[in-house]
This record gives sequence, C-alpha cells and structure tokens, in this order.
Amino acid sequence: MDKFVSIKPLDSQLEPGKVVLKANDYRHLVNYETLVQEMAQRDQEREQRATQALNDAIQAGMQQGRAQAHDQVVQQLLGFTIKMHDNLRNVELGLVQVVIDSVQQILHTFENRELVASTVRRGMDLVRSSKKLIIRVHPQMQDVVLEQLEEWQRTIVHIEVLPDTQLKLDECVLESDVGIIHASVEQQIESLIRALRKTFPLPKARPTQ
Repeated sequence: MDKFVSIKPLDSQLEPGKVVLKANDYRHLVNYETLVQEMAQRDQEREQRATQALNDAIQAGMQQGRAQAHDQVVQQLLGFTIKMHDNLRNVELGLVQVVIDSVQQILHTFENRELVASTVRRGMDLVRSSKKLIIRVHPQMQDVVLEQLEEWQRTIVHIEVLPDTQLKLDECVLESDVGIIHASVEQQIESLIRALRKTFPLPKARPTQ
C-alpha cells in the first residue's frame, strides 16, 4: 500500500529571506499592529479635535474682536458727534450774543427822536386797518411824532398825538379801535432776543456719568 501522508522538513519550503512565526508570536504581532493602528487613529482624532477647537477659538476671538472694535468705533463716532454738536451749538450761541450786542450798540447810536419815530411807525403797521388812532409819547417827543402825521394820515384819517409823562423817551402807546399797543425800543430788543433764543435754545446740562 502506498503512503498517503508525506512529511517534509519545513525549512525546505521557505523562500529565501522569510522566517516562520510561531502561533503565539503571530497573535502577539497581530495584537501589536492593531494596537498601533488604534493609537494612531486616536492620535489623529485628538489632532482633529484640537485643530477644530483652535479654529473655533480663533473664530470666536475674531468675532469678539470685531464686536469690540465695532463697539469702540461706535463709541468714538458718538463721542465725536456729540463734541461736534456741542461745538456748533457754542458757535451758534456765540453768534446769537454777537447779534444781540450789535443790535443794542447800533440802537444806542440813534437819537431818541429817530427811535421813537421808528417805534411809532412799527406800531402803526399793526393797526393799519384802524380808522382812529391816539398816539401817546413822552412830551419831548410829541413834536417828532407830529412831523410824521402827514405821512401816516395817508392810511389812517384821524390821528391824535398826546403827551404822556409816564412814558420813556423811546416809548409810545397806540390806542386804536383794533387794540392798544405799548411799544418801545427795549421791547423790540427783548422780542428779538426771545426769537433768537427760541431758534437757538440754550443747551441742557447733560447728567454726569
């Protein structure tokens, strides 16, 4: 009977440069390679998480920086706007005071005769529709007003000029069927000041922070 089992030496079947691993050694080698792969994968995952965390931190920092920079710019612009507004307001108030002082100085250069004639003329513009008018002025100014009667009677037929010792040199009182007007240079200046103050009011004090 022929043999059906053939046993050959193991060394005779190996190719040059190769070795034979025992089963136990092979299991250790496989486990080691698996462990190395797992460690490499964990390192890669940790690196990815660290990179993502770094990117998130950078983005958050940039957003925070942009927000802070935006707030800073807004605050600077707001401060600049307030400062410019205050400067312009101070200039306006300075100009208002210059106008008031100039008007007062100019009026003080006029004689009382010119001032009372101008005051009466302005008052008559308000009662032009009246048919009868009584003008009261300081006794020293009565002749000044009488000199203007011919011109004024073109609009109001009946005009009477009476002296009043209670009035100042630049004051006059116009009594008509329309109403009574008490006018003076001082009142005209006060009216001018009120109009200017209404247009350019004094700034309110800001609460201290």
